[in-house]
Amino acid sequence: MGMTSGGGGRSAVTSEINVTPMADVMLVLLIIFMITTPLLQEGVYVNKPSAVNAQEAPDAEAENATMVTITRQQEIYINQDRVLEGQLIENLADRIAAAPDLPLFVKGDVAASYGKVVAVINSARDAGAEKIGLMVERRE
Repeated sequence: MGMTSGGGGRSAVTSEINVTPMADVMLVLLIIFMITTPLLQEGVYVNKPSAVNAQEAPDAEAENATMVTITRQQEIYINQDRVLEGQLIENLADRIAAAPDLPLFVKGDVAASYGKVVAVINSARDAGAEKIGLMVERRE
């Protein structure tokens, strides 16, 4: 008699043990999805500075929009492609010529140097960009 009740107790324990890892797995998957979805939309991911009065920029989603990204390592990307500083102006000039009415968007990592961001904006001006938007996170 004592044996069966012990066995019953043990089976109750195993069913609890099976449920908990399932919850953990779901949480981990949820976190992975929360981290990856912004990466999919962003192209090159950087930790953008935040601003309270940020305006919506629907043009940034346009398919021929130009996004210049400055990473924490001071690397420069035009959309997904890494560009050396010397080729920045000519590459930007080509893209601006292709879509002159779209603004150029500059997205800098919080840790990117201010001078680097200014240099990129100067290059964009030299390449003929009229409107330049700085991408930030909207702070509530």
